Amino acid sequence: MNEKNQKVIGVLTSGGDAPGMNAAVRSVVRTAIKKNMAVMGIRRGYNGLINGDMSEMNIRSVSNVLHRGGTMLLTARCNEFKTEEGQMQAVGVCKELGIDGLVIIGGDGSFMGARALSLKGIPCIGIPGTIDNDIACTDYTIGFDTALNTAVEAIDRLRDTSESHDRCSVAAPPAGSMRSASTSTATSSRR
Repeated sequence: MNEKNQKVIGVLTSGGDAPGMNAAVRSVVRTAIKKNMAVMGIRRGYNGLINGDMSEMNIRSVSNVLHRGGTMLLTARCNEFKTEEGQMQAVGVCKELGIDGLVIIGGDGSFMGARALSLKGIPCIGIPGTIDNDIACTDYTIGFDTALNTAVEAIDRLRDTSESHDRCSVAAPPAGSMRSASTSTATSSRR
């Protein structure tokens, strides 16, 4: 897989997907290869890390991904990783496969996982990727601007349709959740 003394890093996306995650993965892979590092793409976030679901990435594996939504590495939430046993299993997989460090792309839950691994001796770098834009110490997260502009565009189209039908439309977040990217609409006739 790699030359002797070559650094090996892993890259994973965790939690909810966000626009731009594929571009971030691509940048990590291309930069690491340029620095003579091997890169393991970890599928399905921390679940993939615990279960060793990964493969070596190269320039070809990250070509043609910039236009794709979601995350090419897939993502999942992993309750098992929230336990001490799950975290130790992830550390064991990193040591067994010779992974020297991890790049973790995700939101606050992903960063809590990165912190736990760092405290257990696995160096981690976090790239904020969440449509919520709720990560401390950063102005914008990967995905926030695209999600915001998508919502604005949808509301503009809803307004145009409402005017065309001489109706009033209300766009609102789901009950009790201001953090959700989805909206529900209710229409009623104007009198």
